[in-house]
Amino acid sequence: MDRSQLVTGGLLLAAVVLVPGLAKYALTQFGYGTLGTVIWYGGYGAGVLLVWALWLRPLDIAGPNDHGRPED
Repeated sequence: MDRSQLVTGGLLLAAVVLVPGLAKYALTQFGYGTLGTVIWYGGYGAGVLLVWALWLRPLDIAGPNDHGRPED
């Protein structure tokens, strides 16, 4: 894993954890607790989708008995 991937991963982690958490805190302080909770869940859900789309989806995960793969 090179440095750019580590930086991208760190920024994504910070954005997924910090932004929804701070938004929920601020909205709860202003009396919008339900909206803060929706923002919090939405932020974490978007983070899970981003991780799947950027890192997990492109992986070629295949077992030893997968059909359509050439034999070694």
